[in-house]
Amino acid sequence: MRRRLAIVVTLGSLAWLAPESAPAQVPVSPAPYAPLVQGWQQFFDVTWEPVARKGRSFVAGYVANTGGFPARRVQLLVDGLDASGRTVSQSVAWMGGELPPGIRAYFEVPAPQPGVTYRVSVFAFDWVQTAAIQAP
Repeated sequence: MRRRLAIVVTLGSLAWLAPESAPAQVPVSPAPYAPLVQGWQQFFDVTWEPVARKGRSFVAGYVANTGGFPARRVQLLVDGLDASGRTVSQSVAWMGGELPPGIRAYFEVPAPQPGVTYRVSVFAFDWVQTAAIQAP
């Protein structure tokens, strides 16, 4: 009797672990990227246009630093949009170098595919803050 009970419990446990009894896994698509700093538009002005070179699509334009501090490690988020304006592809590109206040810098990055049109925003950046010590 004990042996029969042990076999039933063992078989029941194995049936519970069987893949057929597991719930179906639904693939999860990652959430789209969004700028890491909300309100980045108050510190930067971005203009862009699509360009083609040697059969490849690029997005080119300028980023102007309108904030009061130099910015470093500026990253751009380029969204590929479909005809209805929905994001269908994304890429993040580094601008490189330091962007002083009041200065604009040129960028040219590969356009994410697919995309009928594009949107460019500042994805991330670091402010450079320095202190000056003045003698009396």
